[in-house]
Amino acid sequence: MQHKRIGVSAAQRAGAALRRLARWGFRRRRIAADHLLRGVCSGIGTTAVGLAVVWFQSRH
Repeated sequence: MQHKRIGVSAAQRAGAALRRLARWGFRRRRIAADHLLRGVCSGIGTTAVGLAVVWFQSRH
């Protein structure tokens, strides 16, 4: 009796990869949120300092 080898399609491999990526993301969502918040705060601070410098230079 011969066994037929069932091939895995590219769609199945892609679906499995997306599921693994989603699980990885869900496990690390708190870390990602912390990094996002840190980046937003850094951007706001940089903008505020830049605007203060431009304002100061235009006044003097």
